[in-house]
Amino acid sequence: MGLAAIGSGVVSSSVALVGFGLDSLVDGGASVALVWRFQQEAHGDRPGHELERRAAGVVAALLGLIALYLAVRATIALTEHEGPSATPVGIVVTTASILVLPVLGLNKLRLSRLLDSQALRADGVLSTAGAALAAAALAGLALSEGGGHWWADSVAALLIAAVLVRESVLTWRSRD
Repeated sequence: MGLAAIGSGVVSSSVALVGFGLDSLVDGGASVALVWRFQQEAHGDRPGHELERRAAGVVAALLGLIALYLAVRATIALTEHEGPSATPVGIVVTTASILVLPVLGLNKLRLSRLLDSQALRADGVLSTAGAALAAAALAGLALSEGGGHWWADSVAALLIAAVLVRESVLTWRSRD
């Protein structure tokens, strides 16, 4: 899904859609780090706090990378007055994601409280951010196509980037 969104976002010039695709790929990477973390703890190979620290660092870095991409690409799009255009694949992928990702993100956030895992919380934020980016891509497209608000996609991406920076910093600091 992530690669389809990235390809569709590049074709349609949608910063939010490319950001959503990257977020999907990064969310998968974060999930791999968390599976590793919980498997290692279950086998008693390493102390849970050490594993949590490492997993939180990986997820914090991934959050920061997505935020950096969104900020740079949205700034370029705003400078060049570049707005998105519709692609069927982008519309299908984002619509499906808007239905699935909020539920997934909220469940990860709930589970992170039960397990006291900042890394899992950050992964839940990634899933929630993916839903927000998918919604921003659709809204940006609608505003651009319907109302001439070419900038809406990029502004939404910048706002989501700000949230991701905050979460990246909080997750990184939680490692102490």
